[in-house]
Parts: sequence; C-alpha cells; structure tokens
Amino acid sequence: MFDLENTSVYGTALTKTEVYILYKADFHKLLKIDYQVGQNLLKLNAKKSVELERQAQLLSFYRIDARLVAYLEDLYNDTYNEEENPITLPMSLKDLASYLGTSAESLSRCFKDFETKGWIERHHRKIIIKPAFWEEFK
Repeated sequence: MFDLENTSVYGTALTKTEVYILYKADFHKLLKIDYQVGQNLLKLNAKKSVELERQAQLLSFYRIDARLVAYLEDLYNDTYNEEENPITLPMSLKDLASYLGTSAESLSRCFKDFETKGWIERHHRKIIIKPAFWEEFK
C-alpha cells in the first residue's frame, strides 16, 4: 500500500476475523477522497510506535517480575473500569511471555508467585489486582 517491502511483519487474528482485499490503486483513491482515512492511519501508526517503545522499555528491565508488574500497571491504567473489576489479558500466556521476552513457564511461575503473595487473583485471562499489589509497587 505504501511501496514498502514487507518480509517480516505479519498479524495473527485473536478472534474470528473476516478478510477483505483492498487494491493499492483503490486505497490511494480513497486517501485522496477522504482525508479522515489518512488521519486515522497516522493515529494508528503513532499508537503502534508508542506501544513498541513501551515494549522496548519493558524488555530493558532485567527481571521478569519487574516486567510483569509494569505490564499489569499499564494494562490496568489503559483498560480498568468499575463495572468490570478484573482486567483481561488481551493475549494468551504464551503470547504475553513472548511480548515480555520470557518463556510461558517463567511467566506462569511469576503469576503464581504474585497470587501466593496476595497481590493478584487470576482466573485464566481475568486478573483482579489486589490492594496489596498497589501497596507494594506504588
């Protein structure tokens, strides 16, 4: 679409997905007709840049527990609402481990340690962050 070669970037659907084809010439016509499309693409690109920068910051932490704490804090701040008290992990444990630069086994042990210390309650992808978590890390 933007005359860039793509040999390594791909996406994986996490939910049921429909795929449509948009030809490059039609895409360029659309950009000329509706400037809002271009603005939305710029916003998405900026958001992705911010997310990649945050991921790089998380990976700079030496210990996985520090990476997980920072990730949970970010997720809480981005998604928490009072009607649905638990936060929901947006990806599988395996994908989260990859995102945080560790193994699924190490991440699972870290989650278990957090549960044992009374910092969180975990039910699959649903996580309740307990007051003890905030007392420990704020």
